[in-house]
Amino acid sequence: MSDSDDTVETAYGRLDRAALLQAQHTYDTTSLLRMVDDLDAMLGEARGEDGLRDMLLRLHGMAHTVINGAGMTVATGEESLPELAFDTLSEVLRIVTMLQGWLRQIEPLEQLAPRN
Repeated sequence: MSDSDDTVETAYGRLDRAALLQAQHTYDTTSLLRMVDDLDAMLGEARGEDGLRDMLLRLHGMAHTVINGAGMTVATGEESLPELAFDTLSEVLRIVTMLQGWLRQIEPLEQLAPRN
């Protein structure tokens, strides 16, 4: 590592010295590995039967029928279009909440950028 007053040179670029010291004392790098596990689980669920992918396809089929007059491609009687839209929104919001948590975990690493 090569040093200057406010920054330190590392194998991965010049970093803000104060932010690096803070991260070295408080940042849990294993949180990044947990994100990888969470991502794998989320993608598996999203692609699985009745996952977000299937929900979006069913929602499209219903909307395409009632809005564009297309032929029916989704069975009737199981759920209404508004019910499916609500369930789809709920699943998307669950994923967004997870991703927002990731942002909070990654932001301290962005703060390592030199201020000058």
